[in-house]
Amino acid sequence: MPRVLIADDSAFEVEQIKAVFAKMGFEISWAYTGAEAIKQARRKTPDLILLDVVLPDITGHDVCRLLRANPETAGIPLIMITVRDKTEDKVLGFEQGANDYITKPFDTRELKARVRACLRMKQLQDDLTQKNEEYKSLLKHVQELAITDSVTGLFNRRYFKEVLQQEFSRAQRYGTLFSCFMIDVDQFKQINDNYGHEAGDKVLNDLARLLQIQLRDVDLVARYGGDEFAILLPESPREKARQVAERIREAVCNEVYSFIPKKQPVTLSIGISGMPDPGFQHASQVVSTADFALYRAKNNGKNRVEVATFQELGVKPSPEEEEKVDQPR
Repeated sequence: MPRVLIADDSAFEVEQIKAVFAKMGFEISWAYTGAEAIKQARRKTPDLILLDVVLPDITGHDVCRLLRANPETAGIPLIMITVRDKTEDKVLGFEQGANDYITKPFDTRELKARVRACLRMKQLQDDLTQKNEEYKSLLKHVQELAITDSVTGLFNRRYFKEVLQQEFSRAQRYGTLFSCFMIDVDQFKQINDNYGHEAGDKVLNDLARLLQIQLRDVDLVARYGGDEFAILLPESPREKARQVAERIREAVCNEVYSFIPKKQPVTLSIGISGMPDPGFQHASQVVSTADFALYRAKNNGKNRVEVATFQELGVKPSPEEEEKVDQPR
């Protein structure tokens, strides 16, 4: 049921207009002053306002201007009703934000037609606003899906690489530092083979939760692919990062899974690289160096943390090798 607010200083005019809208099935409220009209419009937003230009306290033009200046009432359709029929008066009303203008005495049929026209326009605007909000919500959802891993809810490899590039560029320009973890679940294939892929997904989900608990809000954790995770720690030197990595490794090692024997705990191997490192020229080399440290952790018995610098790789990767680092594993 449309709500209509009538603002007129004449009780007779108000009753006359109320009778018209009562037959149309509208919910009606009224005010005899401009201040009261503004108050009512803010308290319970009407679908339409019929506003007399001549009011005892302030003019209808001022009421219109004040309503348009308030975001809560700016979109309410407003028809001015007045005995003034000069072009200048109508122009002033439209300049203050009126949607329509009708002079007294008015024809009831014309008033109804103008009211219905304004309400149709308001409905179209409301529908457009709703569709726009739905589109924004859908767009946000699609954008989130594009950077989110569906299994763990963490950021995905693509987003991690974007943020790593930003941090690398910032480190090169301003001399800031950061650390990068590459993490691999030890013998994850055996978990899938022995207990099923649902159990494997459960492990990945729990790991995602544990990693987030152990990290700061400014740190970025992502699922890099398969059973691999990547972490970016801004403003953290490698040795400080190693302490964080050891804390993560111990927390994961102590986690209990009902479907995995306690004598076979889930463990992680973690490789660390980071800035400053004079050997780095590309962000991909940060990952390749952390990978080198990760593989060293694997070769040295798993369930351990290793730190590496680019110099330890021995030979600078070729562009083809750097491209290979960026390919999914």
